[in-house]
Amino acid sequence: MVDQVKLAAFSSWLMAGAQPPKPIEAVVEESAARLRAAGLPLDVLIVNGLFIHPDIRGIQIRWTARNGVRRVTFRHAYFESSDFAATPISRTIATGRSMRFELARQDPGTDTAYAAAFRASGYTDILVLPLINFDGTISGCIEFATRTAKGFSQEDITALRRVQAPLARMKEFFTERFDKQITLATYVGDATSRKVLSGQIVRGDGETISAVILFADIKGFTALSNRTASAEVLQVLNRFFDVIDTAVTRNNGEILKFLGDGVLVIFPTPDDLTAQEAAAQSAMAAVTEARETLAEQTGPSQIAFRAALHMGDVFFGNVGSRNRLDFTAIGPAVNLCARMLHEASSRDARTLCSAQFRTIAIGLTGTPFTCEVAGFDKPVEFHVLD
Repeated sequence: MVDQVKLAAFSSWLMAGAQPPKPIEAVVEESAARLRAAGLPLDVLIVNGLFIHPDIRGIQIRWTARNGVRRVTFRHAYFESSDFAATPISRTIATGRSMRFELARQDPGTDTAYAAAFRASGYTDILVLPLINFDGTISGCIEFATRTAKGFSQEDITALRRVQAPLARMKEFFTERFDKQITLATYVGDATSRKVLSGQIVRGDGETISAVILFADIKGFTALSNRTASAEVLQVLNRFFDVIDTAVTRNNGEILKFLGDGVLVIFPTPDDLTAQEAAAQSAMAAVTEARETLAEQTGPSQIAFRAALHMGDVFFGNVGSRNRLDFTAIGPAVNLCARMLHEASSRDARTLCSAQFRTIAIGLTGTPFTCEVAGFDKPVEFHVLD
């Protein structure tokens, strides 16, 4: 028999935000424990959610009495496949209707590969319910399953439907938070997204920080884009940006902007010589790793890129109009690094660094030269690294 008091307490706990705050895996695990404590014969609890993400389309938080809780992610391609279309998850999300599989009866209408897999694992009954958002849209569903010989009773079904809305609120909260974090990070980077979500959204908000600055762009891109179909040009750009992003992220850098075929990266560092030396090494490692990866991936048709490296103070914050802001880095150090990339092109050099960068890059050797730089009063010393 279902304990209605414990069931009501569970609903209240969910609606109150499942306090204290926890990751969604912990909330799902505790939800299962509370439902079982209320007398429900629950052996599986699965929360399925759709998300806005350039790579991951869906996340499943799966709890079983035997194996505990785990997270499974699904890429966009899976949701376009016949495998997904054949699942009750797909139909429930599409129609907004619940589905039940009484596995012992082997109903031909519902005896799918999905049902057969549960039956083979010893389950007798499955209930799939849509999770309806506050605005009426559906972006997920929840699955309950049991191993009891008679399956779920009508009282069990009613009880599970009573917690459908509270579970939807819980899932909607985590979906919204996940979407917000991931979507913002996709466009502005992890560090910047954290600053924006923490409330740094007023024009002029920001701080002056010390950073190693990296500008990079594809060599010969203008000629390539003029003679190549747009679809192929996009493939080149995406491959270059993928490789740069991976190398920069692995070396603790932050991509601030994609600028046509170029990229602006910073490696923030405190005003400490040892930390600055480490940031310089990280920047060089990112450039080297990116070049090695591109050479491995593209072979004879290697995507070559130029790089400029500098060290200095930058203003890191909100710049723009009242209604359209950009969280970026500006200042003389950024300007000089951008000019260096142009100088690298004119000298057909792969990598240039400034004298400031050279002083903190341990063991770095290069050929120095001095030149006039537009916008700067005095000649500037640069080093050709390769």
